[in-house]
Amino acid sequence: MKKIIESLSSLPKWYGFFIVLIYALLTAEFIALLSDLCLEYGMQISGLVETFMQISYVIIILSCIFIWIILSLLYHFMAILFDGKADFKDFLQIASYPFALPAIAIVIAILLLDHVEIREYEGIRQFMEQSKSYQQAIGILNYSFIPYYLLVACIIHYLYNLKWLYALLSVAIPVVSIYAVTELFKLVM
Repeated sequence: MKKIIESLSSLPKWYGFFIVLIYALLTAEFIALLSDLCLEYGMQISGLVETFMQISYVIIILSCIFIWIILSLLYHFMAILFDGKADFKDFLQIASYPFALPAIAIVIAILLLDHVEIREYEGIRQFMEQSKSYQQAIGILNYSFIPYYLLVACIIHYLYNLKWLYALLSVAIPVVSIYAVTELFKLVM
């Protein structure tokens, strides 16, 4: 694994950033597909709403890139707290390659939802509850991040020279913290 990480660090930086950009584009396309399914159910859109949807497409792309940078920064800070030593720019470059796994999962999810007709259901809620294609797509997206987190932990282990436990904690602590804050906001709202 150490040789793989060394070979990834020797690749041009734009390869990794290209993977993250593809992931961001696919995420925006997936959300646009879900919006189209909801609009297909019978909602009419005006020119203003259509313009907003186009702007939101760009915002989703920028948000995905921003989230990747913030997550990488959190992993980096956690690794430093566990006495790891590496440059953030090196980690940022190498940590972009595992984003290929969620990108592939999004492609599969788009393919699953591409042929779905929402009119077969009584409402959008029933569609989300009963459509096997929708449930499979969301399941694939949710579980695609598990191998991503494990690969990032491997990268932290070898790049920062940390023990496996500390490398896993460097990834798990930010992820669990973000999940906990999200659940807290759900309770408050």
